[in-house]
Amino acid sequence: MIGYISCFVSFALCTFIYINMVKREEPATLGKKSIIPAALGFIAPVFTFIFILLIKMLILDIAGDSVVIRNPNLVLKSLAKAFLGAGFTEEFIKLLFALLAVAIVRPKNVYAYALMFIGVGFGFTALEEIVYGGDNDLLSLARLPGFALHMVFGMIMGVQLGLAKHNRKHGTGGSAKHVLAALVLPVLWHTIYDAATVDNAGLEADIDIALVIALVIDVASIVLQFIMLSNFKKRSKELCRMEF
Repeated sequence: MIGYISCFVSFALCTFIYINMVKREEPATLGKKSIIPAALGFIAPVFTFIFILLIKMLILDIAGDSVVIRNPNLVLKSLAKAFLGAGFTEEFIKLLFALLAVAIVRPKNVYAYALMFIGVGFGFTALEEIVYGGDNDLLSLARLPGFALHMVFGMIMGVQLGLAKHNRKHGTGGSAKHVLAALVLPVLWHTIYDAATVDNAGLEADIDIALVIALVIDVASIVLQFIMLSNFKKRSKELCRMEF
């Protein structure tokens, strides 16, 4: 019961943040269309699961699973599991669904463009919290402080790709660095976070330093999550003025 209450709190917080983000767009161009990326994000975990199964069949069965399952190096083992199970797979699927939202909604500025990615992250969170934490009180409570991480991963990706599109459109500055940041930073952060927490092989081996690393990365990610949300709010007018 506590797990589902925690899921509801997480969803409520994400909903509140996303609605207020949409309201901050000046002039308002999205309105009800902001539901589209959130809806796409809600079904994205299903495709992520299918993608992970394909990776297991096409990569792990061919190359062997030693690097993920039996590698004696616990750090490499944790990073490989986190990368294939979340960092790469989830961010790749969210990227595709966010680009689909962009194609449907056609945002007119960098801020609205970023909201397509944030919306997908919001929808992704809603279903993932139920799947992974609904029937597990401890896991659900542990996930609650990082309730907006998927939205923040999307924010990084969306802002950077939006800036790249704006620069190409107006011929101001470069776009390659923004595209690189969009593709690398969310995957890197997500991979390190999961490798230190849910996929930390050191925790399974009862290594004390593994718990310290998990706590440090978890707290750092939670704090950075709020810093990123605050920074996005402060930059809202600036990003809204960057029209395509």
